[in-house]
Amino acid sequence: MKFLTIDPTKNITKPYLWEVDVIKGTPDNVSIYQVNYENRQSLAMKIIRSENSSTVWTTVHVRQDLRGMALDAVFRSRTSMWVFPTFPYLYNPDSKNPENTFGIEINDGTNLLWYVFADAPTQVFQLPHHRIVLLQTPLNTWSLRGIDIAEQFRQAGWEKPQSLSFILIIGTTGGHPGTWVGYFSGLNVDVGPLQTESLSLTQRLGLLAGDVLIILGLVALTVVLQRHKPQERIHASRRKGK
Repeated sequence: MKFLTIDPTKNITKPYLWEVDVIKGTPDNVSIYQVNYENRQSLAMKIIRSENSSTVWTTVHVRQDLRGMALDAVFRSRTSMWVFPTFPYLYNPDSKNPENTFGIEINDGTNLLWYVFADAPTQVFQLPHHRIVLLQTPLNTWSLRGIDIAEQFRQAGWEKPQSLSFILIIGTTGGHPGTWVGYFSGLNVDVGPLQTESLSLTQRLGLLAGDVLIILGLVALTVVLQRHKPQERIHASRRKGK
């Protein structure tokens, strides 16, 4: 498939320039594939959890690691994405610990931030080193949802990290075997201007998941465009003065 490659170490396809992490028992099955679903080119993530699985979780993570300028840009940005959840969010009513998930994970090596897309009312669960933001999203239809990573870190009382992983995630636990699938499309990052520069417009760059999902390249390109804008204006002024 276009822009999908094979990860030979895990025997699974993955989007170009992204990494895939899999947790599964021997009888479980996981897959990632590109598909035109309900009139949208999308990235499908699917897991089949066996009743006899030996692991607590069966999960697939499609991961992009960010640091430096890319991390700075994401922290001053709002990210949006089209999502198509197909199952409700399940969690322990007493401990609030999750029992399945479909959404976006932000992992800085110490803290986990989850954005979960499901049809329950919007709410936040704050666990030790794990903040879960449940965003009410209708099942079995496409919805556009936005996230603000820096704001959630601020509300959780977490410091801005030196690096983090941006992850698309789907998973379930032992109490919920069976087939679970979800779809992602249309990743978009609105990158605000650098604090040291005076730009009048926010750079907006969109990227379809069906073609390629590359946050790092997207953000880096945006930063380059922002840094070159003042120079372009200076050169243009010089040309007019000639």
